Amino acid sequence: MPASLSYVSKSIDESRALVAEYFYAIAMDVRGPTDKFAFDLDVLRLGPVTLAEIQFGTEISVSTDRMTTYHMDLPLSGYAETRQLGQSVIGSPERAVVYRPDAGGIVAPRVSADCRLLSVKIEPAGLEAELESLLGHPVRSPVRLSRSFDLTTGAGRSLARLVRLAGAELHDDSGLVNHPLIAGRLWHGILTGLLLAADHPYRDELAHEAPPSRPRHVKRAIDVMEADPGRPVTVHDLARIAGVGVRALQEGFHRHVGVSPMAYLRRLRLARAHEELRHASRGEATVASVASRWGFVHLGRFAATYRRAYGVSPGETLDR
Repeated sequence: MPASLSYVSKSIDESRALVAEYFYAIAMDVRGPTDKFAFDLDVLRLGPVTLAEIQFGTEISVSTDRMTTYHMDLPLSGYAETRQLGQSVIGSPERAVVYRPDAGGIVAPRVSADCRLLSVKIEPAGLEAELESLLGHPVRSPVRLSRSFDLTTGAGRSLARLVRLAGAELHDDSGLVNHPLIAGRLWHGILTGLLLAADHPYRDELAHEAPPSRPRHVKRAIDVMEADPGRPVTVHDLARIAGVGVRALQEGFHRHVGVSPMAYLRRLRLARAHEELRHASRGEATVASVASRWGFVHLGRFAATYRRAYGVSPGETLDR
């Protein structure tokens, strides 16, 4: 079930630690008056999406050595100068900034004192599965999203409204966004909105072909897997729950999701294992224990799959 959390801190070190816990390890320098620094973070996890509203209170600069996820920043006020792969983009209430996991580290040499950000971190497996589901066939990952897109017209404007609606719920513990039935629809909507708003090699295909509607039995199997990815389940179990035969379920997944039911489940489990490794320490967990908890019985195979997906080994993630 989604859980929203709020933090306020005047400590730069504590603020760095909070960003590392929910997003990435960063270097952060205060450029404006240090006595004005006041880190304000409201954060909510929705499936493969982490949504946060962030303020710093004074002008800062931020950098990180590498990205392991997709990421989108939508400034509600102020601006942020950003650079990735040598390409500079200024994020503002009129323009979103996008980062990719295959494009190296990022530098934001200037984040204005009045900048208030809605930041959206997206696990690669989640975005890539969403795209494959919309297209009905496998895609080459990572998805080469454009570095920015317009928030004042078309799909970009609609996506900004959706993210701002979700952002408003960060401050309401009793809001519907905390209900799992709403949360799932919301993060799917954010991912689809990003794929329609940002430029990428599959955008024309998305725009000119009606997305195939998932049959009820496919949706039912997906709901079961997403509700509890660690649950021991076979394709026969999923078919029985969905009310169809194994062959019908497999054909439905290949046609409407782009992968087999068990491949979809492995991808979900890999994303959950990644998230656990990011937030654990060696004193709390081991790679083997995390892999086993999410159904990966062959440690070497898990490590190889993990590296292909995230560009680092599971041990490196745990050490960070």
